[in-house]
Amino acid sequence: MQIRQVDVHDDAELGQAHAVLDAALRFERPYAPPWPLRELAVDLRNPAPGEWMGAWAAWEGPAVVGMAWVWESLVDNTDKCWLQVCVEPRHRGRGVGSALAEQVVACCAEAGRTVLLTESAYPEAAAADHGYRRFAERHGFRLASTEVHRVLDLPVADRRLDDLAASAAPRHTAYRLETFAGDVPEELLPSLCHVRNHLTVDAPTGEIDYEPEAETPELYREREVRLREQGRVRLTTLAIAGSGEVVAYTDLAVTPDEPEHVHQWGTMVRGDHRGHRLGLGLKVSNLQALQRSWPGARLVHTGNADVNAHMIAINEALGFRVVELLPEFQRRIDG
Repeated sequence: MQIRQVDVHDDAELGQAHAVLDAALRFERPYAPPWPLRELAVDLRNPAPGEWMGAWAAWEGPAVVGMAWVWESLVDNTDKCWLQVCVEPRHRGRGVGSALAEQVVACCAEAGRTVLLTESAYPEAAAADHGYRRFAERHGFRLASTEVHRVLDLPVADRRLDDLAASAAPRHTAYRLETFAGDVPEELLPSLCHVRNHLTVDAPTGEIDYEPEAETPELYREREVRLREQGRVRLTTLAIAGSGEVVAYTDLAVTPDEPEHVHQWGTMVRGDHRGHRLGLGLKVSNLQALQRSWPGARLVHTGNADVNAHMIAINEALGFRVVELLPEFQRRIDG
């Protein structure tokens, strides 16, 4: 077995690595959200500004049997490194995953990263002793937080969304809600970035400590260009105060490569504007826009910390249901 970096500009090589990634992520997971090849290719060939991503593969002769990736932010949280190890299901139990894990952990250490993070997925009933958890712990990772993967079946009845919007609207009459597909107007970007940058600080993250992110309007625009290269469309609904500032947002991401699957990305209400049911109002407005413009969508995926009672209540009101856990593991390599 040979482990080396994937030649990301070689279509055949990257295609083999992606096939292993896809098989591993879907294994025994009926609701696994897909990661399209085009999106992965752009991630690796043309990383977003302020980010770096690399990939390694385990080869047996001409065949890829395992794949791992590493992602780093270059502008904030520079003590951290995100990684994932995937092994083709037929080749598990032979040391492929361990060899890849050692490779990517060494890569993170060489980059000076001292906090290593990886996410997994398994059924709630198997949380205490699942094989993925045992694998993480054998390699020095410890459970640090648990998110819950929920899905929403589409379409949601128009009347249900109208009723939810009507129940929330009297509480946020001082704000206007606006939805954008792709580009957000220039004048809104500074305040939008301010809210987005505090999501990882304000959301429950268990034992993982984050600093505010450092996205600027310039980075936001450049990342939007990259999303278009991936085929992604970001539907963003904003809550705008009387001052003209964005004080809350929510994002849904869609792609023609996997038109049935929709990803719920961040949702955040600025602390001094909470208590007005903006979270529910934003999510309902964004779903209504989604159903008008993407009628082929069939499933929305979201993940929330298992202790985030407020967001869980909103998602349950919309009709989301639990399908699996998304545990995050942390390894510290200080010194």
